[in-house]
Amino acid sequence: MPADKKYGGFNKDTKEWNGMVRDLIDRKTDLTIALSVNTERSEYIDYTASFYESQAAFTVYVQSSMSSSNIFFFLEPFQITVWVTIIGLIVVVALITSFFSKLSPYGSYGRRIHAMQTCTCADCSTRREIKRRNKCGFADTKTYNCELDKADSDDEIDDLNVYNSTWLIGTGFVLQGTDTLPVAPSGRFLLFMWWLFIMILTSMYTANLTAHLTLERSSITVTNLDEILNQNKYEWGLITDRNLESMMLNHEEEKYRSLAGRGVKLQSLDEGMQRVKEGGFIFIDESSVLSFNFKDECEAVQTDTGKFNNQWSFGTQVNSPYASVINNMFLQYRERGWFSTKFDEWYTGGDEVACTTSVGNDTKFDLPILSGLFLILAVGIAISFVIVVIEIFYVSYQDSRESMGSYCECLWNRIRLKLWAIKDEWFRRPRNKMNALTLDNKNSNAEPL
Repeated sequence: MPADKKYGGFNKDTKEWNGMVRDLIDRKTDLTIALSVNTERSEYIDYTASFYESQAAFTVYVQSSMSSSNIFFFLEPFQITVWVTIIGLIVVVALITSFFSKLSPYGSYGRRIHAMQTCTCADCSTRREIKRRNKCGFADTKTYNCELDKADSDDEIDDLNVYNSTWLIGTGFVLQGTDTLPVAPSGRFLLFMWWLFIMILTSMYTANLTAHLTLERSSITVTNLDEILNQNKYEWGLITDRNLESMMLNHEEEKYRSLAGRGVKLQSLDEGMQRVKEGGFIFIDESSVLSFNFKDECEAVQTDTGKFNNQWSFGTQVNSPYASVINNMFLQYRERGWFSTKFDEWYTGGDEVACTTSVGNDTKFDLPILSGLFLILAVGIAISFVIVVIEIFYVSYQDSRESMGSYCECLWNRIRLKLWAIKDEWFRRPRNKMNALTLDNKNSNAEPL
């Protein structure tokens, strides 16, 4: 390592070289590794065959759009009004699901209550009598002689009550289901629309959460070397006495000479990296150097320029006997693909941190943005109400065909029984089933069910 820790630059004022090139000229060093090839240096030292080709690039630091101190970062994708609306929708859809189970003639609750209201079998007749005498609901008329039989019984008339419906609707957010699902077409359609709503909502949530966890790269307006000169947001700089600086200062186009001349003169790679990490600074260097040194820095964004290609090789003293030996070795390694394998291992493998390169957008979703999604759910709820009405009309038509009665009479009978169920069943508080049976036995000699 030379005393000044330079690769080698030519001072036009003193007509002297520094760095590793100076040591080769003074014969203090026999061999230098990874030295860029250029015409100016080749007049004073010899080069071996090249083993790698690189180009100019620049890197800039961006800050994450989220604060690491925010322990509730998972709430960031949506505004608070959206979260409150979602909670409200869970309650509303759960209530409607339970309501459809009761109102629909094809729902589990509605179908069972209607059967108990109209069935003429001995069991249903006895349960109706128990209900009348004890002034309880049908759910309290099922009696058991054993608590174990009661626990194992699946005679749950209101299996889609508000509690179970809320559980069904809520678990949809974590892509889980329950054993109890709607059986009526109206309830199934509503659940389908809810699942569709959840699928789209969770996709938007996941995408926006990912955007919040990535870097706000969209704020970087500089995409090439030409744009660096036309902006005032960032400072820029190069390491002095390096091949890239020499190539830019000697370039035919004024903009590149100006880019190198107006840039900050960095004295070392460490200084350039530190300036980048402090923010607001563009570090211009060779792409391979930047890729290797910033490979674990997820906040560093590198842009390759496609310009100023140069080759790396070993530098030797003029007429050095080592040159021919190294050239033969390089040819063998290049034919075996050893160089490319090692560069892939060092630059893209090993302990590299997996940093995303996607562009983040930290915009929170609010109600206006999601209004279309909420509208779809509202339309689905409205359609499901229409389906309930169609179900009542259709089941009345089926009743008229089975009983050979008029359609209007069957429709009115359905409506009458449904109104009675609403009044006498929906809002009745549950009673202890064994107490209902005991009270019934005191007033009747009927055998227990």
